Amino acid sequence: MERDFYSSLSMLCKQLNFSLPETEQLGFPCNMACAMDHLQRALKATGEEWQDIRLVEDEGSVFFARQQRFDTGMTLYYIPVEPLFYMLRDNSRKKASHLLLSAFAYLFQVARIPYHRHEGNYLNYTYDMLNDWKMQDDEEDLAFVKEYRCMEYVGDVIELKIQNPENLRNFKNRLEGFRTKDDFDRDCLKIGELAFTLLTVYPDAHIYDKFREGSFVEEDDDLSRQISLDNYISFYGSACGELSDLVIETVNTDLQQFSGIDEPTIFLPIDGREIKGNNFDFEIKLFKLVEDLSILLNNYNY
Repeated sequence: MERDFYSSLSMLCKQLNFSLPETEQLGFPCNMACAMDHLQRALKATGEEWQDIRLVEDEGSVFFARQQRFDTGMTLYYIPVEPLFYMLRDNSRKKASHLLLSAFAYLFQVARIPYHRHEGNYLNYTYDMLNDWKMQDDEEDLAFVKEYRCMEYVGDVIELKIQNPENLRNFKNRLEGFRTKDDFDRDCLKIGELAFTLLTVYPDAHIYDKFREGSFVEEDDDLSRQISLDNYISFYGSACGELSDLVIETVNTDLQQFSGIDEPTIFLPIDGREIKGNNFDFEIKLFKLVEDLSILLNNYNY
């Protein structure tokens, strides 16, 4: 460990044009601790983020690596479930809706996208807060109450369907038997193919794999609040109606108060060595799937 540490530290200091701290004479492990302290102070003096550099262990080797973050684009990746609910009732879209149901099942069961009807979920809290606020009004907003109850009912119905393992087991058959008849079907097919590819190539990968929550900002006195994963990626009710408008408005207002965002993160070895799976190949495809699926459903007329 000590040998690897100083070898990698020497390479890092050379890249950063820093002087190599003379700490070897202190003895292990004090020498490494002092060297890390020297590196931290040197980085802060240049204005670089200390947390962008990490000491990593992989397969028995210790080395320094640079942090690389996946840029989520400060986008709300919210997947509406209400359009699918009504699509399942439309006989003209029967096969398309079942194909999307399998894609939903993959996102829920395997990719582990947060669900808005679960206790503790950010959007679940937001919906409840807005409902409580509306219930305090002197006059009951009947349209809002109807939307809220619809969101609850539809959300619970869809959850029962997408947690059913049959929708994953039938994914391949639904994909192979699907025939397109218009542009909407072709878009559904592309989404189905992408979801099935993710399921096949990355059968154990999920959205949380490369999240290191709370690691974005280091403060001297306190840790600032960070936008977490379930703040910006989740299933939710619908993109239509007063309730949906209030949800998006509330979320945008709330998230503006946060000082940073937790995003998928990897650490790239400074010596250029390759580490299996140390890339964003899965995340690139998954976020595209969520984005394309959301756009398709938001444009579906029901």
